[in-house]
Amino acid sequence: MNLHRMQLVLKVAELRSFTAAAEALKIPQPSLSQSILSLEKELKVVLFNRSTSPVSLTRAGEIYASKAKIIFDVMDDLNSEISELDDAKSGKIRIGFSQNGYNLLPSLLPKFCKKFKDSDVQIMQFSSTLNIQEMLLQGELDVGMLILPIDMSGLEGSEILKQKTYVALSSLHPLSLKFKNEPTPKIDILQLKNEKFILPKQNLRSAEQIDAFFAAAGFAPKVLCRTETFDIANAIVASGAGACFSIPQMIKEDKASRIKLFDVGARELDNTLIIAYKKGKHLNHLAQAFIKTARKISNEI
Repeated sequence: MNLHRMQLVLKVAELRSFTAAAEALKIPQPSLSQSILSLEKELKVVLFNRSTSPVSLTRAGEIYASKAKIIFDVMDDLNSEISELDDAKSGKIRIGFSQNGYNLLPSLLPKFCKKFKDSDVQIMQFSSTLNIQEMLLQGELDVGMLILPIDMSGLEGSEILKQKTYVALSSLHPLSLKFKNEPTPKIDILQLKNEKFILPKQNLRSAEQIDAFFAAAGFAPKVLCRTETFDIANAIVASGAGACFSIPQMIKEDKASRIKLFDVGARELDNTLIIAYKKGKHLNHLAQAFIKTARKISNEI
């Protein structure tokens, strides 16, 4: 396996030109062409359609290039993880999260803390993502879990998880029984006009978004109570009282069988979980490893 020749193939495939690839790699074009010809002879296949302009990969070339990319990605991961283990032994990271990180943290934190057991990992919980946003800007947190949409002025972030919002009803509610054979049936929010809702407290950003959703639907909801967390709202619904807005990832296993989710078309309430940090801030190996681990865990949820 010759990594140098793999690099040549990938660069020609990227730029679709032998000449441009040679210039980018700062090597003579005849040398590049000869190396690829030697590779094709060795593999007994043609990797590039040279009669087209710009040049393009043959089917064999597409297979070779895709596998070469995988090899380089694995090598990058290897180098990165070795570097993290070496450099993060005595590092420090301050992480902020709110209720939207609850479903991710039970799997994420044990794995991360075990890997970096000699590091100083500080976890801070907040009732609102707005508090996390403020502390990131002030430099009091290294990374924080935020929910988009949110004002990202002065911040950058890496997308971790997309979350779709539904209305949750008790599994014994008449609508739940009517649609018991459909996983997440679609209904009009007007069908819930007479329901009492468990809504977010008014100081939370989500309360404003939900109020706007109801205003667009043409009615004000009846309010059973207001709470700060999904967990409390889901628990009330699971007990057989009221309705609430929820996301599947926030429903605990012991309540899942007692809750039915309905799609009311509230796309404006869908959100994206990101790990944010101050714009221009250099992320140390711990912060980079935390983001990478969070992405891996989110793919398993």
